[in-house]
Amino acid sequence: IYQWMNDDELKSLSVGLNRRVCREEACDWVKNRMRHNPYQAWFAICSIDSKEMIGYMCLTEIHYINSSANFSGIIIGNPNYRDGQAYIESYLFMFEYAFDRLNLNRVYGSAIGDHKLSVTMAEVMFQRTEGVLRQAIYKNGKYHDEIVCAILRDEYYEHKNNGDFEMSSILKRLLQIKRKLKNQQIS
Repeated sequence: IYQWMNDDELKSLSVGLNRRVCREEACDWVKNRMRHNPYQAWFAICSIDSKEMIGYMCLTEIHYINSSANFSGIIIGNPNYRDGQAYIESYLFMFEYAFDRLNLNRVYGSAIGDHKLSVTMAEVMFQRTEGVLRQAIYKNGKYHDEIVCAILRDEYYEHKNNGDFEMSSILKRLLQIKRKLKNQQIS
């Protein structure tokens, strides 16, 4: 995690601060996330084959009265696993955790508008764009828009029951969206 927290490429794509940390800070950060916190859920993403940790993800701002939470992000730190599969599987796990285990009604999140993978994956996973926070993130010497999107419990179950969260359906939608984006760039 120490290496990932100091990876300029990874940090340039996240909504969070782009600040370097020392090993001690990284260790403290991990220890703090290991402690029970009813308003946050942090998960290690591990390879099935090697059992090594390849990334992490989190659900924060869990609000039990409003029945909502912020899907604060997925970090795939190991570059050998950035082909998309770990990202998709992490999304599916987090939705299942939020809606099936925590019984939430709404999961929301945000991404830098220039981070095409995050914006595309939100669409692929049926999250609706709820708004754009104009020039809300300052990174790499310029301001970026922050895209806010969410999925509701009934939308999640409708798509789950239709088989839309099967890997083949997800990959099909991903290809359709990529073609649409490519055609928009050509026009």
